[in-house]
Amino acid sequence: MMTEATLPDLLPNAELCLCLARAMQAPQAGVTLQEVQGPLMDDLNYLAGSLPVLTAERLNALQRSTSELADTQQLILGYSKLFLMPPAPAPLNLGVYLDGSLMARSVQSIEVLYQRHGLERDPTFHELPDHLSLNLQWLAWVYSEIIEDQQNGTTNTATITDAVTMLNDFTLPALAGIRRKVIAVSGDSPTQLWRLLIELIHDQLTSDLEKLSPHAVRNPAMQQIQIETPATPVETFETSHAPTEQLTCKRCGNPFESDPVLAEMRKRLNEAGVSADHLSICPQCRDGESTAAMKPPGANIKAWQ
Repeated sequence: MMTEATLPDLLPNAELCLCLARAMQAPQAGVTLQEVQGPLMDDLNYLAGSLPVLTAERLNALQRSTSELADTQQLILGYSKLFLMPPAPAPLNLGVYLDGSLMARSVQSIEVLYQRHGLERDPTFHELPDHLSLNLQWLAWVYSEIIEDQQNGTTNTATITDAVTMLNDFTLPALAGIRRKVIAVSGDSPTQLWRLLIELIHDQLTSDLEKLSPHAVRNPAMQQIQIETPATPVETFETSHAPTEQLTCKRCGNPFESDPVLAEMRKRLNEAGVSADHLSICPQCRDGESTAAMKPPGANIKAWQ
């Protein structure tokens, strides 16, 4: 007899996303070695009671890697060597791995999911919209929406589907690329911690996807991304044969014709029984917003306490 899968409690998952989002923006957030050795490791040890990915072996390896760093300068040096110093071997912008360039088609799709859940602008966040840190913040926020629905005795399939879409189609395929590059170039003490954190993020989000997928509405015809074979980039829909539509922009009110990317996204959402009205934004309005920094509205989730 088949039993329906139970939706997991996502509060620890959301808290971990916020912890790691702050870590992955270390230079910009002013993260110190003392914070990593203290509050971050304290949070990870606390969350280990709820998240099987945080094994004793993994926590010990993380603790050793922080103890091998002499000071905050070494901490940031390791981050810079992997993610910042040009040419950065492993940039943290997801679109680089999905499209091969910055601010390409996949970023527009990611932004649509951000905006669907009310991601707000933050003038202090100076990274591009597809930065891993912002993506983790968005996941934490959407997980908190799912938690709130659970507390109210409801299940919002559309919200869960958005989380699964982000994880399956964008975050994890890109993270597999980041992970592969970090493993290839890391090795010295300053970079070891960052390798371990990237592997932790990859493994935890893979677990999240496995647990959430049974509760999402997925189009059976949709190509499933093979997370462990990231050499095949995510679909960007540029060659889609979905029929274009004459739409009216929800922002400026001007008529416009959907491009292949927008047409395919609307088609897939409609086939999944999810409203696509929020996608009716013309290229001029979309381009005017695409480089603005964003953050999720404040959820009742605390990290690094």
